[in-house]
Amino acid sequence: MRRLERDEIDELLVRKGVGVLAMVDDGQPYAVPVSFGYDSDRMVFPMQWGGGYGSRKSRAIDANPNVCLTVYEQDTDDEAVWRSVVITGEIAEIGENEQEQAYASLAANAEFPADFGIWGIPFEEVEFRLFGLSTNHCTGREFAAKYGGRD
Repeated sequence: MRRLERDEIDELLVRKGVGVLAMVDDGQPYAVPVSFGYDSDRMVFPMQWGGGYGSRKSRAIDANPNVCLTVYEQDTDDEAVWRSVVITGEIAEIGENEQEQAYASLAANAEFPADFGIWGIPFEEVEFRLFGLSTNHCTGREFAAKYGGRD
């Protein structure tokens, strides 16, 4: 196992547009896959959430903004090699003056399902909130099932 350098972390976060967001909901762990955009200049993760203000995610975040986002990948050239990035911190809603940049970040690399009907309501009726998560507390690692002489 080896630690990823900051530029390697940035590259992984640009490549991947989905991760697992872990929260605390009424004292219990709660983790869900989320799409995200990444803007390495601002070191912020704007996240777009569907489901409205009464969703479980919204209630959990409103009660406790401390979260953990995990992003991982399997190397496309060597399937024995895996990389992960873990970001912890307080998530906060993005203000109106920063939303244009947040949407640009989402457009650049967020991954979304082809059919937004997964929420069971028409896309036009889905309420979105934008959240940011600083990458100040961010670590990355690479590990392999078989190192075979790799450093």
